[in-house]
Amino acid sequence: MKKWFYSLLILCGLPALCPAQSLDEVIRLAQDSAVTAFQSRYEYEYAQAQHARFEALRKPQLQLDITPNYLHFVNDLSRYYVYTRNFDRFSTAAQLKLTQKVLGLGGEAYVGSQAIWSEYFARDNIGRPRDFVAAPLIVGYQQSLLGYNPFRWEKTAEDQRLEAARKQHAYELHCIAEEATRRFFRLACAQGKVDMYERNKQNADTLYAIAREKAGIAMVTLAELRALELQRLNAANALFSARNEETLARESLLAYLRIEDSERFSQRLIVPHDTGELLMSDEEALQLAMSNSPELEHRRLALTEARQQQEKARREAGVKLGVDLNVGMQQMSSRFVEAYTKPQFYMLGAVTVSVPILDHGAAKKGYAAASSWTAREEKALQEEERALGEDVRTTLDNLRSHRQLLARTAEAVAMADDLFQLTADDYANGLCDINTYSLAQNRRDNAYNQYLTALAAYWTTYYHLLTLTQHE
Repeated sequence: MKKWFYSLLILCGLPALCPAQSLDEVIRLAQDSAVTAFQSRYEYEYAQAQHARFEALRKPQLQLDITPNYLHFVNDLSRYYVYTRNFDRFSTAAQLKLTQKVLGLGGEAYVGSQAIWSEYFARDNIGRPRDFVAAPLIVGYQQSLLGYNPFRWEKTAEDQRLEAARKQHAYELHCIAEEATRRFFRLACAQGKVDMYERNKQNADTLYAIAREKAGIAMVTLAELRALELQRLNAANALFSARNEETLARESLLAYLRIEDSERFSQRLIVPHDTGELLMSDEEALQLAMSNSPELEHRRLALTEARQQQEKARREAGVKLGVDLNVGMQQMSSRFVEAYTKPQFYMLGAVTVSVPILDHGAAKKGYAAASSWTAREEKALQEEERALGEDVRTTLDNLRSHRQLLARTAEAVAMADDLFQLTADDYANGLCDINTYSLAQNRRDNAYNQYLTALAAYWTTYYHLLTLTQHE
């Protein structure tokens, strides 16, 4: 009779004969197929394209503008002092302009050429001359607000926006790995429980069959036989519930991986048991989290934009100065060639001075509002850093405690197996009753359940730490 018990005891330790999926393979599948991964990748590509567009606009821009224009003019014949005749005018202006943002000052320099053709069509048979206005060369510089350089702020903000998109993409991939790990271990624990309850049901069936044979020769009491029958029924019910949980866990994992094959992951998963040592200290983990957090990068971007608005509001609160200077050559003639023959040099300069005399404090209130918003963003950044630091420290503490608990539960499983084997031997030899045997079995099941829970908690916490630090 001992052979029955020894054969039942080793069922749990038999390896799966079919190929199984490991945690790394599941994470790779999730990062390749999850909807969130596609969305994150497209968002990052969008951010890259936007940043490339921003950098392209800071380089010299050459543009040709052609503007046709039609004017229909009718004078009022009842007003005799109006001497303008009825006419139609058709004109076309063409301008070729090369612009370059002066990044160090905040303005824009330009050089170009312009030509305007005007044709008059009079309805009173009095012809008007054809006009050609040519400006072969125009060189100028313009800046709307002296002392304020928006290009410097825009460069800082755009670089931070691209960096935030990169970190967000990496963060989303780690979140996918974390969620895949959570669903992986849900299925792995369900499969482990199915194995455990299948072993218990086989034990219960075997003991019940042996007890019925002994009952025929009055070696087993009726109460003991009924207890074995109840144990057999409870084992079958527990196995039924475990298989339902396994089915739900498998469907959840398949749905997340976007796999329609319902037979996939029907084999036992390859569960990682070797936790190893954490390859980074608390200080390194906190530094990595602060450097790689997308939320912090978004907060830094918001603070940069708030400071830009504060600087602009400060410049606009006082006297505002703007400048537009240009020099060039220009000529007007009734013939196109003559318009380019003897161009005349000209110089134009415009300085805009805006003095707020009576604005009821609007400019100062605008600066105060911008300053308040900047202070708000600074506090929000500090709070985000504090919350992230607390999350990292809590995760590290949980990881260490889960690792210790995992080692203790593994030791408890080994001890419970040894105890159950000894109890099974005693029961086979008639040295203990069925209650002692059931108690040893329950202790082994409880130890195994605690081990599965600790294993899932450790690895989900481990991947959460990788998500926070974005550590490879």
